[in-house]
Amino acid sequence: MKKPRQSDPTRIVLYGLHPVWETIKAGRRRVDRVYVAQGSAAGKRISAELHATGIEVVRASSEEIAELAGSPYHQGIAAAVGPFRYAELEHVLDSDRTAKEPVVLLDEVQDPGNLGSILRTGECLGVRAVVLTRDRSVAVTPAVEKASAGASAHVPVVRVTNMVRTLEELKKAGYWIYSAEARASRSCFLEDLSGPVAFVVGSEGKGVRRLVREHCDIGISIPMKGRIDSLNVAQAVTVLLAEALRQRGAS
Repeated sequence: MKKPRQSDPTRIVLYGLHPVWETIKAGRRRVDRVYVAQGSAAGKRISAELHATGIEVVRASSEEIAELAGSPYHQGIAAAVGPFRYAELEHVLDSDRTAKEPVVLLDEVQDPGNLGSILRTGECLGVRAVVLTRDRSVAVTPAVEKASAGASAHVPVVRVTNMVRTLEELKKAGYWIYSAEARASRSCFLEDLSGPVAFVVGSEGKGVRRLVREHCDIGISIPMKGRIDSLNVAQAVTVLLAEALRQRGAS
């Protein structure tokens, strides 16, 4: 079995049916080779489509693919691909000035599962871009892409050095900035989220940093009725994006 050269930093092993196939369909990233486990349901499901792409397909055992992927949760398929391509914020904002989908900014979110879930939610409910901090924040890794179920191939992800400066850029572009805070007095369901808005959510343990919070326009919360008075970051983003979509008039 041909293996990607481990010493080559431009080659990454992506795994899972949806991440691999959505990456191929999106066409924004180099795909060198696809590995399919012999007899796997995933391989049978897209074998004809794979051959139609002209990408080299290599048959391997499930154990070999698990070794390549570094995970047993590969669904019988993996791919040697180029590095993930991050977007530039100015390009995202310039691409369609009439777009009203929200921007989601993650202030030092570190859990790969949360980032993957947020990308998946953003693809389903509508998001202009997801913005990450470069430091003390999870990057888009194969584990994140697996958790996103392929949404990472379609949602623009931006990495920034200075979150405060990014908020000011969004304000200049006409965005209203909301920070998600568990103790904020204003309910997200009573705010006008139908226009260009951006949601800032903080890390799993600390929330939005003070300096970042001070540069937001309004703090909002999600009203709670249960005994557990908080949602995790991915769940909170889901609620906010769903409410923004409802207000824009989902068709």
